[in-house]
Amino acid sequence: MLKKLWLKIQKWQQLPPTQRGIVIIALPVCCLLSTVGVLIWLSASIADYEGWVRHTQRVQLEGRELLNHLIDAETGVRGYHLTQQVGFLEPYYTAAAQLPSTLENLEALISDNPHQLAHFQDLKSAVKETFQLLAQQLEEGLNLSLAEAEQRLYFYQQLEQAKQAMDRSRAAINAFMSEEDRLLVDRQQQLEALRQTNTVVLLLAVVVGLGSSGLAIHWFRQLYQEVDLRGQRLEVACDRLARFTANASHQLRAPIAAILSHAQVGLLLARQAPEQSLPRLEKVATLAKSMGQLVNDLLFLARYEGVSPPDFATSFDLVPLIEEVVQEWQETSTASHHFHLEVPSVPLMIKGDREMLKQVILNLLTNADRYTPKGGTITLQLNQQGTSAVINVSDTGMGISEAALPHIFDYFYRDERVRQQGISGSGLGLAIVRQIVHLHRGTVTVHSQENQGSTFTVKLPLAP
Repeated sequence: MLKKLWLKIQKWQQLPPTQRGIVIIALPVCCLLSTVGVLIWLSASIADYEGWVRHTQRVQLEGRELLNHLIDAETGVRGYHLTQQVGFLEPYYTAAAQLPSTLENLEALISDNPHQLAHFQDLKSAVKETFQLLAQQLEEGLNLSLAEAEQRLYFYQQLEQAKQAMDRSRAAINAFMSEEDRLLVDRQQQLEALRQTNTVVLLLAVVVGLGSSGLAIHWFRQLYQEVDLRGQRLEVACDRLARFTANASHQLRAPIAAILSHAQVGLLLARQAPEQSLPRLEKVATLAKSMGQLVNDLLFLARYEGVSPPDFATSFDLVPLIEEVVQEWQETSTASHHFHLEVPSVPLMIKGDREMLKQVILNLLTNADRYTPKGGTITLQLNQQGTSAVINVSDTGMGISEAALPHIFDYFYRDERVRQQGISGSGLGLAIVRQIVHLHRGTVTVHSQENQGSTFTVKLPLAP
């Protein structure tokens, strides 16, 4: 899990700054739009359920109104039967007049609910039956001329029939109203759930908004730091390029001028004193050879500049390689120095390119030879430190000034004291050393004090 997360972070950091900038801007915008969309949907849902609750409450109100019509009608007829006073029939006539519109309104309100429509048909039949019975009883009562005892018995029978009809109507209305009560409770619960969801979404929106804003700010700072770092690197690279151009121009212009001078003098001498032209031509050849080596060094540096360390397949012992390089160097060295070689008695196996590492050691020894006066001491040590092979090349020469130390691995860099003393060199040897060591996943460092000598340390990982 953590490994996958780390791989995703690496993929994110490998994206171009433009794409990351778009994501950083899009992140809070997407969160905002998503939140607004969800809130709009919730608000619309809440409005719908509020409408359904009001609709159900209106149905309940119409149902109660219908029940009141029934009660008023039945009470008016009952009062008339008991008192024979026409004034008691006023509620009956009012209820009978309003009953059709009440039934019509109630049917329209539940037209979208097939289940309630079935209940409504039962209710409607029971209510009409009750009203028809009351109307029949009222009509018969108005035309009836019986003895008092018979009339009283007849009224009791009518009242009992009306009571049974009212019970059936009440049962039908209660069944209808109980379903509406259930619907009201259900819709109120769903409305409350939506309101709670809306509150939770609002809180989540606040949390997500703050989190996304914080993440966007964090990524923006990372991107800004990276762009700023790239700018600094670009500035350093431009400075290095400017120094490289200036130094390369100097290094190439000087031998070209010398070649031209020697060639011109050699041509003149070839006509007047041919035997004296030979040293000039030899000098031209030497300078041309030096320029060829300089071009080769530049090609080497250009070829491996910015190249990732390869996976070397060849393993070899570093001890015999160093002994071989030292022997070749001693055969070509003309200076008179004391030299000490210290290598371990056990093999130190590393993976790499023999010829490249050979050049590293040879360059360090050549430098020590070049900057150490006669009678000085040069020491080459090889030992093992942990999982690394460590090569130390020390000398007792002129050392490196503190101001020059940060630049000695730069292309064409040469200490001012070296120039003043006329010591030859292209200034590319240590740059090549650093590039080869980095290709082998190693490090190279230097410790030096002016007029007391220098020590170059190369650390290379041992082969597993």
